[in-house]
Amino acid sequence: MSKYFAKLKPPKGVTVPPLLVRFAKWVATQKYGTFGTFELMTSEVPGDLSGAWCFLSLPDGSLLALVSTVEPRPVVLFDSESDVLKVVAPSLEAFLLKLGAGKTRLNDLDEGDAREALQAWLAKEKVKAPKPAKFSVKAYQRDAAPAPVESEGVKKLAPLPRGLVSLLGMSVKDATLPAALKKLKLPTKPLKAGGALKDKKRGITVRIGRNGVISEVHLGEKYDGPLAFKLPSGVNDFTAKKFLGKPTGVLKKKDGGSVWEKVLDAGRGIYFERSRGHFDWWSEHRFFIKKVK
Repeated sequence: MSKYFAKLKPPKGVTVPPLLVRFAKWVATQKYGTFGTFELMTSEVPGDLSGAWCFLSLPDGSLLALVSTVEPRPVVLFDSESDVLKVVAPSLEAFLLKLGAGKTRLNDLDEGDAREALQAWLAKEKVKAPKPAKFSVKAYQRDAAPAPVESEGVKKLAPLPRGLVSLLGMSVKDATLPAALKKLKLPTKPLKAGGALKDKKRGITVRIGRNGVISEVHLGEKYDGPLAFKLPSGVNDFTAKKFLGKPTGVLKKKDGGSVWEKVLDAGRGIYFERSRGHFDWWSEHRFFIKKVK
């Protein structure tokens, strides 16, 4: 008869709540599947989010974590099929009481109809749910996410293009986006998935993908600011070769024309591109996130 697996080794500097220690010791003596299918085990927090550690694993790969930024510590779900966190319970005590009642709203935890032993253990431990803390899971996920690490190629950019590149990968729902746009002296109107933000005077267009994430910054005819790889603005293709090397392709439209595509940040999939049609008077440039095929 298999028993629940329970082995908790929290990250350095983190103390396991005494209640969870006692629950792990007790649950290891119980028949697996009696009150849900899960394992008590420590694992890395997906996305390298800070201020949390995972203590429970579900069969589908989803993880439950305790968030230590507030007290009492909320229990959140890292769903294996979504990047969005969900609050399962406002505290460890509330979570265990929900587990005892079979009302966690998670199928793997609510299956099994022999919860008498768990309910008796909770009563013996005199487990009561404390008053919940004010906690916004969206704000936590935003603030706990690690800042993107800039590549050497991005660090070498002038302030304006470096700032434009920093927009790539940002969600239109990101609370820090308006401030980032304002710093670059771009319009701060609300953005929508599949839309674009245009600064016609400076020739800058910020494009948003259908997923609501900024995927491209296009620099058009009126843009006369710094570019990448020390490429001066307004130069012809002959001069561009001195800075970018040989063209990497040919335009499929505009009667052909040379295309240069160079990686700026391989880790984040950020590229710089220069192109010009045979009959165009100006060249176009863009920073973009390249889709993985």
